[in-house]
Amino acid sequence: MQLPQTSQVRKATLNDLSAILDILADAFEPDPVMKWVTPKSTYPRYVFSLTVPSCMKHAHTYITEDGSGAASWLPPRQALQSPVSLGVVWKGLTEYGPNSLIRGLATLIQTQKCHPEEDHYYLFTIGTRRSRQRSGAGGALMREVLTKCDDERMPAYLESSNGDNLPFYRRHGFEVVDELRLITKGPTLWLMWREPR
Repeated sequence: MQLPQTSQVRKATLNDLSAILDILADAFEPDPVMKWVTPKSTYPRYVFSLTVPSCMKHAHTYITEDGSGAASWLPPRQALQSPVSLGVVWKGLTEYGPNSLIRGLATLIQTQKCHPEEDHYYLFTIGTRRSRQRSGAGGALMREVLTKCDDERMPAYLESSNGDNLPFYRRHGFEVVDELRLITKGPTLWLMWREPR
């Protein structure tokens, strides 16, 4: 049995944004939280188009050379920002409806309230195209910043929206520190923390 080759990872530029959105839209199409907000398959791309550009400003967004995976991190003391404007709200309302907009905003508010105050690197999102999962891309993307965390003696934090992914994160040193149940009997988010090695 041939082992998967190690994926080559590089820092993303704004020229990679469309490819990153394609990767994350594909990876998160079956995600429990995304499906809870709305069953429409276009929703993940819409959400990431609002949030990933904010992460990219901090130069910790990565893509594999073969376009199979991408990840966006935020460095210590940087908060996630997304442009909230009348146009953004109107698009959300017209395309996904008011209930979906409320669930999406509630998810953002709930996760921000649980965010640790201690300095850390925050893995906002990581995804691999479904046809390329278990190819080594996810591990390569994780190592890109976790090596930096260890060198800087800095913890890392993430929220997992899919219980199936917990073993993957545990293999990279993350442990569940809390569970967050989203409003109105929504799905669970697993809050995970990693001490530097």
